[in-house]
Amino acid sequence: MNLIVKLGHYFRRMRLLVDSGYYPEYLRKQGVRIGKNSSILYPSYVDGRLPYLLEIGDDVVISLYVTILTHDATSAWAGDLVKVGRVRIHDHVFIGANSTVMCNVAIGPNAIVGAGSVVSRDVPPDSVVAGNPAKLVCSMEKFKAKHRELGGRQPLFEGKQFQHPYVPDERKTFLSGQLQDTFGYFCARLPNSRQETIPSAGSSRQEGNNK
Repeated sequence: MNLIVKLGHYFRRMRLLVDSGYYPEYLRKQGVRIGKNSSILYPSYVDGRLPYLLEIGDDVVISLYVTILTHDATSAWAGDLVKVGRVRIHDHVFIGANSTVMCNVAIGPNAIVGAGSVVSRDVPPDSVVAGNPAKLVCSMEKFKAKHRELGGRQPLFEGKQFQHPYVPDERKTFLSGQLQDTFGYFCARLPNSRQETIPSAGSSRQEGNNK
């Protein structure tokens, strides 16, 4: 590696420290093929020796602390042998936090890999897998049907009202109270049949002043 290439690499590494959104472009510079509208959260780790053996499709989400390996050095215990292989992540895939994807693996389109999974074999299209090693949980069709049914009866909230650590305390208390003994869902927009009054900043103080 010549000096100019080294300096460029170190510059890109430093930029990551201040701009985590730069990560996909950083990986592209290393030879990773990444499709359209894909999100790769940083920190995650892509094999630093052979990143160009990784291919990521369109509309993929790779969550925090995911490790993707394109080599496996354990085979060196058998002699002068280090296993290498491509990793192909097809379109519309979600990989949960703290998962590991081993080399020589393909994850089919429209698949979900649950958090903390170890993927050592191919994942079929339209499937949900989880565990160590990752095993089939259900089809994507059943997964969608389950959550759509639950979404019709569990608490439902407009996500933009709550998804920030500095939202008003009244909203934090409201959400915590609604989820005290159950779980709920965020959505982009509440259906008309599920409209709820969301506390605004200072609403509790105002109520106290009116008493």
